[in-house]
Amino acid sequence: MDNSINGHTKVLGLIGDPIEHSLSPGIHNTICRHLNLNYTYVPFRVSPDNLKEAVKGFKALGVTGFNVTIPHKKDIIKYLDEVSKEALLMGAVNTVKNIEGKLYGYNTDGEGLIKSFKSEHISIKDKKVVVIGAGGASRGICIKMAMEGVRHITILNRTRDKADNICNVINSNIQDIARSAEWDGSTLRQYGEQCDVLIHTTPIGMYPETHRCPVKDFDFIHSNMVVCDLIYNPFKTVLLQKAEEKGCKIVNGWGMLLFQAISAFEIWTGVKIHRDLINRLQKVNRS
Repeated sequence: MDNSINGHTKVLGLIGDPIEHSLSPGIHNTICRHLNLNYTYVPFRVSPDNLKEAVKGFKALGVTGFNVTIPHKKDIIKYLDEVSKEALLMGAVNTVKNIEGKLYGYNTDGEGLIKSFKSEHISIKDKKVVVIGAGGASRGICIKMAMEGVRHITILNRTRDKADNICNVINSNIQDIARSAEWDGSTLRQYGEQCDVLIHTTPIGMYPETHRCPVKDFDFIHSNMVVCDLIYNPFKTVLLQKAEEKGCKIVNGWGMLLFQAISAFEIWTGVKIHRDLINRLQKVNRS
């Protein structure tokens, strides 16, 4: 097959606003090309006011599936026919599959982080985790980590009630292991110096403000700690640079982006992505 679009091509997509910065089309179309599958992945800019009509349009057109990004991950739930239990707990959907005219919602963000860690030979089972931030990304990964058997999760956020909300979902529905605190220098040190894994989920340090860092004092960071920053532009934030200097194992957000995309692709197509292609895609992170 020559990979050209024809009458048999199946359409995959992404909806969000803005959408121009997304790396997802490159990932998915690369997968399609390497597997010689007759799919094409297209980004669609959809404003909040047009979300309902866009979802109805995708269903009417028979689009195979699509990803959902900011600001639609929560609001799209009410327009879907079925939503997985995991996605309902997370309060967000990032992947939708069209099955015989019905739209099914999933969330692969947390799975993306877990698989990213596994690819770096990092286990989170029975680990003490501190998460900075309580937005949508934090919610998804915290709930998934609780399902995967971490020992404790401490969520630090400037607005504590958002962290409390995530903790309540975890403690009520999965296991009683989550706690919250207001995010400042003292709490970061208090909880951070006892943790095995530190995960940063806010935009602080993201391009173009690459000089910024959510951690001011690195004295509590030790070489046995894993430090993860969900930012992937730049690939190595100031936080990760400083943690690496302290001897930490570091992980950026590229792996989570890649593996959540792979999980979504496997949901849509039923095709298992093999390790050699994953390795090829991961090299983008190291180039």
